[in-house]
Amino acid sequence: MYSKETLESYATFSNILKILKRDPRFNEYCSQTRVAAGTSLPLNKERDVCYLLESGFVKYNFSGEDGLRNYYIVYPGKFITLPIVEEYVPNTGELLFLNQSVYWTIDFEFLRKMLFNEDPRNYIMLQFSVETRYKLYVLATMRNITAEERVMFTLIRLANFGMHVSANRVDLPSFVTYNIVAELAGTSKSFATLTLKNLRDKGILDSSKRPWVIEDMSFLQDTLNISDIPSF
Repeated sequence: MYSKETLESYATFSNILKILKRDPRFNEYCSQTRVAAGTSLPLNKERDVCYLLESGFVKYNFSGEDGLRNYYIVYPGKFITLPIVEEYVPNTGELLFLNQSVYWTIDFEFLRKMLFNEDPRNYIMLQFSVETRYKLYVLATMRNITAEERVMFTLIRLANFGMHVSANRVDLPSFVTYNIVAELAGTSKSFATLTLKNLRDKGILDSSKRPWVIEDMSFLQDTLNISDIPSF
């Protein structure tokens, strides 16, 4: 069994790049790109590269064989995509950059060779698998709770990417909008807007200006019986 700290400390953005740069052909197989907010990048099932996010936030939309659309947010320092098993790559996908972002495009065969030599215990792959496992748990959870609960659960997840200004108060990221909350919660915009209005009326949320502010984080956690969730 591995400790959480061991995997997380090894699979950092800086360490991944340090490993890749040990090969003098790094610039041949890895490239850096800066994109503006709103940039979209379509994905298909054929994946010979992976993407590593240096800065900014990305909404990853994808669908599997059931045709259902799934969404989650990727934050800086994490792999956006890492196609480990060819048969288990989503059929289609889209990356939507929510603000100005910088990402790396890495040739997968080059990455695999470097990790084979420099990460024989597979810490980086294991950490990515742990993060993916939790994201799948979130998607499964979202399909088994009410629409109102999904909106509140989405706020809790978005709070991980915000600024915790006090023990119970969180400034949400500037990219958060009614559309983003509705898409992540799997509801209509009108329903998400109504649910968020109810939270505003109770003093739980302030969405009158950006950034939105969760004024009472414990209310959301207690309502859904969630004390803490990973930051991915």
